[in-house]
Amino acid sequence: MSADLGSDDISKLIAACDQEPIHIPNAIQPFGAMLIVEKDTQQIVYASANSAEYFSVADNTIHELSDIKQANINSLLPEHLISGLASAIRENEPIWVETDRLSFLGWRHENYYIIEVERYHVQTSNWFEIQFQRAFQKLRNCKTHNDLINTLTRLIQEISGYDRVMIYQFDPEWNGRVIAESVRQLFTSMLNHHFPASDIPAQARAMYSINPIRIIPDVNAEPQPLHMIHKPQNTEAVNLSSGVLRAVSPLHMQYLRNFGVSASTSIGIFNEDELWGIVACHHTKPRAIGRRIRRLLVRTVEFAAERLWLIHSRNVERYMVTVQAAREQLSTTADDKHSSHEIVIEHAADWCKLFRCDGIGYLRGEELTTYGETPDQTTINKLVEWLEENGKKSLFWHSHMLKEDAPGLLPDGSRFAGLLAIPLKSDADLFSYLLLFRVAQNEVRTWAGKPEKLSVETSTGTMLGPRKSFEAWQDEVSGKSQPWRTAQLYAARDIARDLLIVADSMQLNLLNDQLADANENLEKLASFDDLTGIFNRRRMEDRLESEVKEAQRYKKQFGILLFDLDKFKSVNDTYGHNIGDQILQNTCAAVSETLRDTDKFGRWGGEEFLIIAPQTGMPELMQLGERVRAAVEKMQHKDLPAVTISIGVAEFQNDTRWDHMIDRADKAMYRAKENGRNQVCSQ
Repeated sequence: MSADLGSDDISKLIAACDQEPIHIPNAIQPFGAMLIVEKDTQQIVYASANSAEYFSVADNTIHELSDIKQANINSLLPEHLISGLASAIRENEPIWVETDRLSFLGWRHENYYIIEVERYHVQTSNWFEIQFQRAFQKLRNCKTHNDLINTLTRLIQEISGYDRVMIYQFDPEWNGRVIAESVRQLFTSMLNHHFPASDIPAQARAMYSINPIRIIPDVNAEPQPLHMIHKPQNTEAVNLSSGVLRAVSPLHMQYLRNFGVSASTSIGIFNEDELWGIVACHHTKPRAIGRRIRRLLVRTVEFAAERLWLIHSRNVERYMVTVQAAREQLSTTADDKHSSHEIVIEHAADWCKLFRCDGIGYLRGEELTTYGETPDQTTINKLVEWLEENGKKSLFWHSHMLKEDAPGLLPDGSRFAGLLAIPLKSDADLFSYLLLFRVAQNEVRTWAGKPEKLSVETSTGTMLGPRKSFEAWQDEVSGKSQPWRTAQLYAARDIARDLLIVADSMQLNLLNDQLADANENLEKLASFDDLTGIFNRRRMEDRLESEVKEAQRYKKQFGILLFDLDKFKSVNDTYGHNIGDQILQNTCAAVSETLRDTDKFGRWGGEEFLIIAPQTGMPELMQLGERVRAAVEKMQHKDLPAVTISIGVAEFQNDTRWDHMIDRADKAMYRAKENGRNQVCSQ
């Protein structure tokens, strides 16, 4: 059925797709067979229609499906598989066993053992390790994001033999874009093409968290139904998510056929715990790949993902070095200026480059200073009034689509779409904001076929149907700017705080009768982190300088512990920055309780922290690190996610500069992360 459906109709159809029970299809693909055994009774309760074809290899009394009913699982399944399933602690954790002719995969789910069997694909014994080491080395040599994703597509194609391999990245609305591709001439290139979120509905995305790989060797193969062999105690459908044989939605099979695909494999790419994208492999003919090759593909993608986030982390580190230089320049140029507005004008051009914005507004009291491309003063005043009502309690407020997030505030025809607003809570009780503006950027997107408004009737109701055409179709997106990156948000907040310190300092210098109180407050702002209450980076750098000089002069020992919170980005992305800030506060409180009176504790930047331990050698430093790590791990966060940290330890080695120690501690910390996180590593 095809119709001119409205947006509400489309939303309902997409929601229906999201509810399709693809995890309990009651059938499997025919490149293997399946048994489902009831854990309590040890009886086979379900078997796929083709079971006899596979299990006759293990038991020569099996000739047809009815013979399965009389069979003993001990004669059908390897002993290691049965014992492994019986002793499995966690549900859905797969156990893999191979015989000379068959490959078994089993897992426990609720009161069932689910066993998949495939024919064993023979390969030379060391081929897999050679291939992984080759992939490992090539990926390790990649220094940039683009180099890595392009290398990954080539490696996956070489290992798997598929005609096309694409890396498909999700946007915040779960639409996808092909950002890398390795393709043979049999297929049309899809590079930079977009795909709507409905192509991979929510429940399909969720299954990658359970099993990162999905394989379809033949889109035209007939599914093999699961037949009841003995009546189970619970007759509800069994969840098949942890395996690879589960039958695929007929809608998705038709989608692939319409796309000219005969076989496919897809592997999830995760940014910590969040699905970031998918490696999609397509073939023009049916193609089956064995379990060992599939495991090799998953290992390769997982390693590539780790390298990808390491590259991202290093890019953020380099960016934060630039931010720190801008902060230092702000503090050193403040002395010869008469007002904070002059300081903003002095640094505005550099800040526009740093934050990739088109203009800056600085409001202090009733005085507004602007630089570059900004809305007019009337519009800025309306925005600030709206922020006072809607965003004042936040450390910052940001949008890349102002007309949608703050409707009615921009005049018709306004070019602006991006705003990052940081309220400046001054002790002078002045109404103050630092505002960064971005002009809207019209974007022409190329889609893999026009998203058609098709609906189909299925056994579960009416839902969105698969597109019939994948010819390039373009639309134009207007009224949006580039989204603000997390590092930019916090860097802008830090610079705004420094500006506030300078502005308050100038104000206080004019108020001689309040000079004593003002100096005390300024010292606090300059030395302590306003979120956590511990020392800030500037104070910790001064302390490090003093410790190095004292150690050089008096031959004293001392050391440092550098740590950050594991997987903290996913906490911010999932729960929001306010919850993230609360976790940072709780972590600092827990760490402070474990430290000695002589230790100095400060925030080094973002979720990164530093401990200076005077008169302490390496053994004691490692012990201190373990106490700190354990204290954080044991924290109780009411209604909040658990937190762990990775710690790098370095001791003084006749260093002439403290940043040499920081460099060693930083490398040790990254080694702790690469070794699995939640641990302490030394230089």
